[in-house]
Amino acid sequence: MNFSAQKQQIKPPERGSFPLDHAGECKPFKEAFLACMKEHGSEHINCKPLSKQYLQCRMDRGLMARDDLAKVGFGDDDTKDTRGSRVVTEGQRESAGFVAGLHIEERKSLNPFRWTPRGGGH
Repeated sequence: MNFSAQKQQIKPPERGSFPLDHAGECKPFKEAFLACMKEHGSEHINCKPLSKQYLQCRMDRGLMARDDLAKVGFGDDDTKDTRGSRVVTEGQRESAGFVAGLHIEERKSLNPFRWTPRGGGH
């Protein structure tokens, strides 16, 4: 039984199919990228050149549609060294006295539609 008013249209992936690499032709590139991600704590910016090599390998072997790498996030500036370019903001608000959740109680007190119990013994 289908209760929906209209049938959902199924669309194919935007860039076509992405077949599995059964022959392992691009496995060395994939393994190098995954090792880099593990080494850098999943900071992808440090592993971007390896990601680019992996996608290029897939395109060269017909495992994905050939496309300009600039359209999928890789440009001419990918050759420069980006290590250490991440801006770390973790802990800055806490060091300034921020406590999570305090703003919620403040919002509750500003709600004009909030029910408040009234005394009177009725």
